Amino acid sequence: MRALEPAHPDYPVRLRDLSSPPAPIFLRGPWDHAGPVVAVVGSRGAQSEGIEFTRAFAGDLVREGIAVVSGLARGIDAAAHEGALAAGGRSGAVLGTHLGRVYPREHRELHERLAQSLGLMSELPPGANSTRGTFAARNRILAALSHAVILVQAGEKSGALLTVEAAEALGRPVGAVPWNPTDALAATPHALIRERRAVLIRDAGDVLALVGEAPSSLLAAALEARSAASRAASAGAAPESEGATLERRVLAGLGRRAEPLDVIAARADLPAAETSAALLALELAGLARREPGGRFRLARGA
Repeated sequence: MRALEPAHPDYPVRLRDLSSPPAPIFLRGPWDHAGPVVAVVGSRGAQSEGIEFTRAFAGDLVREGIAVVSGLARGIDAAAHEGALAAGGRSGAVLGTHLGRVYPREHRELHERLAQSLGLMSELPPGANSTRGTFAARNRILAALSHAVILVQAGEKSGALLTVEAAEALGRPVGAVPWNPTDALAATPHALIRERRAVLIRDAGDVLALVGEAPSSLLAAALEARSAASRAASAGAAPESEGATLERRVLAGLGRRAEPLDVIAARADLPAAETSAALLALELAGLARREPGGRFRLARGA
């Protein structure tokens, strides 16, 4: 563990943008990522499809050279960390506790894996008591570290909104992932997009654009295929089979019996993140129906 003052050469440079930088900041791990850092945050009580989307989304981000940071909480935070690590990328956590305390307890293994990846960070000294306020205060650190903050699922009173507000105060760009507008956890993402406080985020390509990075050739090809299919559909032309829209591919993989996201994604031969986005579009169009447990089927009449 290291305790660094703002004047130290190894102090995280972006934290100096805060009006009151943590002095000192306590670090475990290297915290030496040279590329963009993106915070992925959301509800502790996220739905299963939100968890699945976030894992796949974080994996896509790290494959593009982005480090994913979050707060090690249950739900979206943990899914972002897990997805990044599973894809072989780097992830770090800003804690509301001191570095030696694992919270929640079931995240002990994840806590250690993050310490060996990008690292762990806290402004609480060893042995200090954590409070509701220390968890809220860590959000400003999370926002300051990041080149962008992305909100996945969150209700109207979600603590993740504190990270968004801190990002806005610092001038960090904010993105939000839309969901079915009838879901309670769609409330905050939709509000941020509607109020133009956040950019609509569908995939890793949108995040790269938000932070001013060019996508890899593989991701660029996938995005261009999506764009070409969209142009063909708008022109009234029948798209080629290999250039069919994501929605068409996912629709073809839906049946009358509700099935989980991973089964539908495998059937459509698409990543979970793209499948989830396509399912949302199909749901809004009345062609797909979401069932309890994060399962999907064809809507009646589709």
